[in-house]
Amino acid sequence: AGDTVSISHGVVYVNGVPREEPYIQDAPAYEWGPQVVPDGHVMVLGDNRNNSFDSHLWGFLPTSDVIGRAVLRYWPFTRFGTLPH
Repeated sequence: AGDTVSISHGVVYVNGVPREEPYIQDAPAYEWGPQVVPDGHVMVLGDNRNNSFDSHLWGFLPTSDVIGRAVLRYWPFTRFGTLPH
């Protein structure tokens, strides 16, 4: 919460800093924001950005709706293992 997020020219920016995202399928082909993530919310984006039904379409997700967390990464295989929390 409190971060300013924008998507411009295929790059996601958080607080003006471009994110390195080697895991996404294709760079976003849309413009979005900037918007400030409200308190008690998160922004979620799918890794298939141009075909994901995610926060760029339906808005911020209340943290009360987050019901789990990732504990295992299986792709890419070279990075298989548990995730630190």
